[in-house]
Amino acid sequence: MGPKERELRQQLAAKREEARQLVEEGKTQEARSLITEAEGIVAQIEAIRSLEGIQTPPVAGSANVEEPGDREEREEDVSKEYRSAYEKYIKYGRNADLTDEERRAFKAKQQEARSMSEGDQAAGGILVPEDDSKEIIKQKKSKRSIRNLVGVKPVSTLSGSRPKRRGTDMKMKNYDEKQKIGKMETPKYEAIKFKVHKYGGIFEATNELIEDSAVSISSELRDWYTEISLNTENDEVFNGAGGEDSCEGIFKSDKYRKLQAPAGGVDIKTLRKLKNMVDASYRNGAKWVMNTAATEALADMKYADGKSVLVPDPSKQDVFTLFAYPVEVYDEIPTSDDNKTSIAFGNFEVGYYFFDRKGLEVKTTDEGGDAFENDTTLTRVIQRFDGKPANEDAIVILTDVKVEA
Repeated sequence: MGPKERELRQQLAAKREEARQLVEEGKTQEARSLITEAEGIVAQIEAIRSLEGIQTPPVAGSANVEEPGDREEREEDVSKEYRSAYEKYIKYGRNADLTDEERRAFKAKQQEARSMSEGDQAAGGILVPEDDSKEIIKQKKSKRSIRNLVGVKPVSTLSGSRPKRRGTDMKMKNYDEKQKIGKMETPKYEAIKFKVHKYGGIFEATNELIEDSAVSISSELRDWYTEISLNTENDEVFNGAGGEDSCEGIFKSDKYRKLQAPAGGVDIKTLRKLKNMVDASYRNGAKWVMNTAATEALADMKYADGKSVLVPDPSKQDVFTLFAYPVEVYDEIPTSDDNKTSIAFGNFEVGYYFFDRKGLEVKTTDEGGDAFENDTTLTRVIQRFDGKPANEDAIVILTDVKVEA
């Protein structure tokens, strides 16, 4: 580890601790600002680690001379070479005709992709270029994605933990002059352990489509991956079974407090009770999360003055508030066969962590599977992530909510 990376890691640790303290104090906006800065530091660290595997051949006669801007230009050239190599790989697979520079950049990314894998290292593909990856994340965030709801934590390892500090209700005591001051209970720290899981899919394209334009298939792959990745992330975060092989879903976890809906149906009193089960410090930034069937069940519920409990935003379609808190609608939340569903309320950014391994891995073949017989190219895309409850006090769940069939 070089001095720059060590300095960045120290800065990151300080930012995390400061942000964690602000969250516990209920200062969500200030904490978000620090979290954004911390994510920028993480990106710098990962960039440094990626560059360690890239070898730039020396230029004769200039071994000890480096003009201002040379390093940035070389990094940009490597990025362009890898982008070019990636487009050829998507179009021609392992038979792509690469230049020496493209091959070096390509090989470095292959090694990075394999470092993300467990088990058979030879099975690793290559990483989607960073600009494509950012565009995929951007597209997902523009849709109804859990990335807009929960706390996203970029990670650079396959497993690990993140410390969290649980608060204490103790207060300082009043002491008279010269009276001995007693010890207080110290804050307790717990570890949120994560182990990223591998999720993937295979996209089949005709060879005619691929041969028409490398850019078109790259764009099509990006759009396709955005859709299935979003669906996968949302479903896992809400409904993951937990354990060694899956995320621990919000509605499957036994860590959050639960309130059972009345047998006669949900009423305003029940919703208010659910809201007030979340401490006031976490209600700052809290949201309601439910599916469309649940919003239908609440749509006709009215106050004594005849006003609906679901207040629509006149400037946006299907956007509501409930007790002045935003309502987020995700139809990945299931409704059971007996027409019952769940509603959650709380600060999900604090209450649940999504551990994102970031790099998207792609591999193509026109020979494997039934690609040869069908004259198609199969493109396999893989991503890795995990999800875990973070602060169990920040989210509560209303169960057995009756909805119409």
